Amino acid sequence: MRLPMTRQILLQNGNLLVHDEKDHVIPTRADLLIENDRIKEIRENIEPSGAMLVIDCSDKIVSPGFIDTHHHLWQSQQKGMHCDQILLDYYHSGNLASSHYSAKDIFLGELGGALELLDAGTTTVVDHAHLNYTPEHSKEALRALVASGVRAVFCYCAHPRVETWHPELQFDKDMLPDWVMETFKELSTKQPFGPNGRVRLGFAIDPGFCSQHELKQVFAEARSNGAHLITSHGTKVAMLDMPSTIDVLAKSELLGPDVLISHANATTKEELSKLKESGVHLSSTPITEMQMGHGHPLCLMPYFNGLSSLGVDCHSVSNCFLPNQMITALQASRARIFEQAQAKREWDATVGPTVENAYNLGTIFGARAAKLDHEIGSLKVGKKADIIIFSEKTPTMVLASACDPVAAIVLHSSVRDVETVIVDGIIRKENCSLLKTSLPKGLGADDGEERPLSWSELASELVQSSTELKKKTDAVDEDTARDGLIRAFLEDLTRLKI
Repeated sequence: MRLPMTRQILLQNGNLLVHDEKDHVIPTRADLLIENDRIKEIRENIEPSGAMLVIDCSDKIVSPGFIDTHHHLWQSQQKGMHCDQILLDYYHSGNLASSHYSAKDIFLGELGGALELLDAGTTTVVDHAHLNYTPEHSKEALRALVASGVRAVFCYCAHPRVETWHPELQFDKDMLPDWVMETFKELSTKQPFGPNGRVRLGFAIDPGFCSQHELKQVFAEARSNGAHLITSHGTKVAMLDMPSTIDVLAKSELLGPDVLISHANATTKEELSKLKESGVHLSSTPITEMQMGHGHPLCLMPYFNGLSSLGVDCHSVSNCFLPNQMITALQASRARIFEQAQAKREWDATVGPTVENAYNLGTIFGARAAKLDHEIGSLKVGKKADIIIFSEKTPTMVLASACDPVAAIVLHSSVRDVETVIVDGIIRKENCSLLKTSLPKGLGADDGEERPLSWSELASELVQSSTELKKKTDAVDEDTARDGLIRAFLEDLTRLKI
């Protein structure tokens, strides 16, 4: 995508959602000037010049872009498959299904997921990429992120790999062959990726799949090679005989402010204390957590204030619109707090967490969890121009936005209401439609482009890819796959009800 040397966009007379120093959202009627990739000015009556692109925001809400801190973007071809599954079923049909994907399938899935994010107003994602079957798989995922226009932390993943599905599910006994860390080191010398270094390199590993010695070695290599952050699943459910991620990392002295743990629904008070002491952040994914058997989402419980953020987890389970996660977390938390009070025969006259609390999980708190709050998460002069423009005039928004624009977004909005999405000062969605993206030849900012690609063209390729992948997944016997997982992970067969 060729851009002029200096480009300016003026968002004129918008209802800007501006955070103050205490993270309160102050709706402010003002203009916002973008110059290149940054917010240059916020004030009333900025005089437009002839070279500026002016967007009339008189009947619009202008919000910082949403930040999704836990997602598996490669899973686009699985959309609709997991609607009635628990974690045991999802693990073989979703997580381990990356064994069926070619590097091209990964590219298509990753690009489809990233564009779905942009369409829904998410401008930054932490991508836990458990797709690493060859070096090319991860490189193609990275190339898709560069192509999409989304801001991302690509968490290169060391994970269990399927060796064979037939006659029974067997895992590769060596989760860390030499090429895994060699490829990470190679990528680390080339990061950050894309224009303005929009895509950073992180690392992902789950402690339950390797020894303490291997875990310490991998963390040391990831950190010494510039991993922006390290993420792990904090899943503790009855069906998996897995140790507590937080406990393992704490005992291994690996917790730190560069660690991001997803889910963590079973976190104890002792573990919570360790998280706070070490500066670790959490990512809650309420919709998948409540379906898959993880437990109640904890992100809006009072004792998790300051630690939490939000993610979608699997857009194969539900769509990428982050306010769906906000409203699910908000109402589930309110109900849980009320139930806890009732159990003690107490009554609290307050509603519990607020819509502002939920909104912040997907904006400024998400930026902190992703270690990017110096650049994104709020509308502030000098920060990156990652911005969503919502219509205030649709049937769902027209009265809600006049009363409380934050409540309008959290409780009333839909993807339809997201009119414009800007990332790094570049418009990626306009007039409610995604713009064409440009496919890069490589991962560098100056590697050139292969061709432009529209969403409709990508959708056709995704359908074809999904059709071929379904043939592979249909050839896997579900009972055999479940039995293989039970043998590998189930702590007590008597606790499984089928």
